[in-house]
Formats: sequence, C-alpha cells, structure tokens
Amino acid sequence: MKNLLTHAIVRKISNFTKRHKIIGVVITIMLVAGGYWTYSIFVSPDSETRFVLGAVKKGTIIASVGASGQVTTLDQIDIKPKAAGDITWVGIKAGDVVRAGQALASIDSTGAKQDIADAEASLTEAKLQYQKDSAQAPIDYEKSIEALEDAKANLKTIYNDTYNTLSNAYLDLPGAVTGMQNVLFGYDLSKSQWNIDVFRNNVSDSDSAVRTFADVAERDYKTARAKYEKAILDYKILTRYSESGDLEKLLSSSLDTTTAIAQALQSDLNFLDAVVDDATTHNQTVSSTITTMRTNVRGYLLTTNSNLSALLNQQKSLDSAKKSIRDNERSIEIYKIGNSSGDNPISLQSSAQSIVNQERNLQELKDDLAHYTITAPFAGTIAALSLKRFDTVSTGSTVATLITNQKIAQLSLNEVDATKINLGDKATLTFDAIEELTLTGEVVEIDAVGTVSQGVVSYKVKIGFDSQDERIKSGMTVNASVQTDVRQDVLVISSSGVKTLNGISYVQVFNPALPETGGNQGVVSNIAPQQVEVTIGISDDTNVEILSGLEEGQQIVTRTVTGSATSNTTPATNARSGGFGGTGIRF
Repeated sequence: MKNLLTHAIVRKISNFTKRHKIIGVVITIMLVAGGYWTYSIFVSPDSETRFVLGAVKKGTIIASVGASGQVTTLDQIDIKPKAAGDITWVGIKAGDVVRAGQALASIDSTGAKQDIADAEASLTEAKLQYQKDSAQAPIDYEKSIEALEDAKANLKTIYNDTYNTLSNAYLDLPGAVTGMQNVLFGYDLSKSQWNIDVFRNNVSDSDSAVRTFADVAERDYKTARAKYEKAILDYKILTRYSESGDLEKLLSSSLDTTTAIAQALQSDLNFLDAVVDDATTHNQTVSSTITTMRTNVRGYLLTTNSNLSALLNQQKSLDSAKKSIRDNERSIEIYKIGNSSGDNPISLQSSAQSIVNQERNLQELKDDLAHYTITAPFAGTIAALSLKRFDTVSTGSTVATLITNQKIAQLSLNEVDATKINLGDKATLTFDAIEELTLTGEVVEIDAVGTVSQGVVSYKVKIGFDSQDERIKSGMTVNASVQTDVRQDVLVISSSGVKTLNGISYVQVFNPALPETGGNQGVVSNIAPQQVEVTIGISDDTNVEILSGLEEGQQIVTRTVTGSATSNTTPATNARSGGFGGTGIRF
C-alpha cells in the first residue's frame, strides 16, 4: 500500500511541476515531508513489553516419558535381573509354576547393604551437625550484631584519638616551622643579610655544594610553609565535635603537611652539614652559632618525625576500624540471605538441602536393594533357566524364560526416550476404549536391539499391569506415562521461565522484586530484568527443577508479552484529504 501511494504521489507531482516548475519544487518538498509525517503516524504503533511474573517454590517433579501402544497377551517373557553380582541362591528349576512376585533367585547384596549403612551413617552425622549449626546460627548472628556495634563504638574512640593526635602535632609543628625560618632567614650571622645569603656569599667556589643545598633548603621550606599555613587554619577551625569527615580530611592534609615539614627540616640539616664540611675543608673555624643551628634542626626533625609516625598510625587505625565495620556489615548481609531474621544463614540452608538430597539418595539405595532378589513379573511356567548358584549376572542379561498368558501394554519408543527407561519403572496406563479406567504397572522388558524402519530406530517396551480388568481386550489402544525420575521437596519454577543461550541456562529476575505482579496480564517495568544463571534438573510438562542459582520465594519472569497500541487514525484521514497545513491542494 505504501508503494502504490508513493508512486501515485510521484506521478501527480511530476505532472504538476512540468506546468509550474518553481511552485512545483516548493510543493514537492512540502508534500514529501508531510507524507513522511503522515505515514510515520499511520504505520508506527506504540508497543510495550509486559512481564508475567512467578515465584520459586518447593514442590515435587515427576519426569516421565509418554507413548501409545496396544494391549497384547504374552506367550513368553525373558526375565532379566535389575542388579549385577554373584548368585547366592536359586529357588526354581525349569518347568516350575510360579506366581506373580515370587522370588526366583538372589544376588549377593553385601555391597549394596554396606552402601546403605554408609549412607545412613553419613545422614546421621549430617543431621547432628545441622542441629549444632542450627543452635549456633542465632548465636553467631547476635555476635555479628554485637561485633558491628563494638566496631562502631571503636570508630568513635578512634576519631577522638585522631583529634588528640592532630592536636599534639600542631603543638610541635609551629616551633619546627619557626625554627626553620630562623635558620634560613634569621640575622644571627649578619645584621644586614639573611643567614642563608651569608652562607652563599662566603663560599668562593661557584660550584660549591653549599649553594646547591641552600637552594634545595629554601625551595623545600617554601613548599612546607605554604602547606602548613593552610593546614594550621583548618586545624584552628576544627573541634572535638566536628564531623568525622572533617577530621579525616584534616588528618589526610596534616600527613601531607608534616611530611613536607620533615623533608624541609632534612634539607636544612643537609644544608648546614654542607656549610660545616666546606669550613672544615678550608681550615676555617665553625662558629658556635652554626653548631647551635644544627642541634636545633636535629631536634625539630626528631619531633616532626615522631608526629608523622603518630599521624600515620592514626590513619591506619582509622582505616582498620572502618574496614571492621564494613566486614561486619557484609557478614550480617550474608547471614540474612534468604531470611530476614538472620538466624537461618545460607550455609544452614545449604546444609538442609544437602540433608534432603542424602535422604533421597538413601531411599533410592533402599529401593534398589529389592533388585537383588530376582522375582517373577507374572504368574506362569518357567520354560528355561540359565542360572545356577555362584554364577555372575549383569543387568539386561536373560536368566530365565517365563510362559504366561498375562495381558501387557506393548509400546514403541524412539531411541531418545528408550534411553530414559529402565526395568521396574512405574507407569500409569489409560485406555481409549475404557475412558474411566486407569491402571498402574511397571516396565518388564526393553528390547536390547532396536528396529530400524525408514531410517528411524525404535525399541519395543513391555509394561505389565499391576491389576487385571476383564474389560481390557487384546489389541486395545493403551496410553502409557512411564515415570523416569521423581524429585520431592525441590525448588521448582515454570519451564517457560528458563532460557538457554550458548548452552547456559538462565532466568530473568527483577532486583529488587516488583511490588505488583499484574497476574496473567503481566506488568510493565522501566527497569529491565537481570539474567541469573541457573543449573536445572529434571522437568515435567510444565515445571523444571532448579539445582542452583535461585532461592525459594524469589520473583522470576515466566514469560513476556509484547502488545501494540493502535494509533489515532485522524492524521491519516487528513493526509488522504490533502489537508496539509490547511493548503487545500488536491491532486
């Protein structure tokens, strides 16, 4: 539509401009600009993204594989063990009639029982440690609160000490600065010249070290004097009740000032030493005035260096006290992750989850212990037996053949789903012909070798019924949902909330959480959600297990909805009528 409208306008403009070249050019510019404005309003929708929110919850996830097949009657079925090991007992022989669930043979379960014992011991130890940590956690949290208060009180004391240290420094620094001034710019050696000029003029050698050190001493004195004059004014304004920031600022500037004064005093001493060395070299007598100057400068330098050390130590104490407060505040934040009271720290939450995992592992070991007894899946007759005591068997190997007329569900699974299925997996069965009937069963046989048809590999799986119903006939369609894994009391979120990029799974979260959720319509946020990397476990049709990355109760984005607002059609109507700025020009 846009192209047709554009071509039509171009043709109109071309015919008009041939007749009115100048007017045509002006109108062309107006129409092109106006047309672009009109088109942009007509076709540019306002859009917004709404975020549908959910929460991380504790729940149960049952992973399953679904498939359809037919009911059939077995003539025979291969009996395969669900565990591996040495046979310790065989209770049947070929030709025996057996009932469903009857024990046929036993596999050495010593290792399995030891694994259960070890898991029980580990679980007991973990629970005892958890009890101890649970009792200790509130105490540790209170200690961290007390430590924070102590650190804050200590900081107040250090601020007071800081003022004392500054006060002591500014008792000594004025004398040091005045002493330097007298050494360099006093009239001890001549009533008409400064001391520094006397020393310079009495040296005959133009390259003398005296002149060099005199220049350095004068330069360093001026630098120190400038810093000192500003710092002493700031100090006089300061009181013990001044803001901590003002104390810290003066401490920093005083360190710089005291360092400069110490350096200037050292330069003065170097200068006087050069004077004495020059006099000694020329066999001149060193006056007592110069000796007194050197003694005084050494004293000033010793005192100034002492003040500098005190200021540096005070700075370290101040930094250490502030760091202690930060560390304690961070510890408290860690204690409060996932719990506002702070008595259930993240380490304790992790221990609780570990106990849940150990309990699940222990139950799985106990359930697997039953696999060390080989049982008859159905009633029937043992047609063949390839098993004797002390034989070693492995999972998937045939140890006996059972003749039976048991009805079963026979399914065909693709190679991906077939790898998820194991012997003994529980299944739920429904029947198209008997809508109200639901049975349970378990996987009794899985093809070891797949069947290839048109390049697709499939495996037959047989599921035995836990109970029989006379209404079930051979050939009926059966729908099976085979449970491959069950996770209870785990973190669960909606599967739609998990995204994957370059093999990494992540979830979008708002931090902080949005106050309104908006229900199924979602909410609009000016702040974009953050991406949080997660580790996922098993999933079902709607939910997925979260192993790490999120906490219970945390708000997440389950999906986004992008909506478009319809623009006002009035400008488009005006455009079609030719009403550009009221010109009334039509084509």
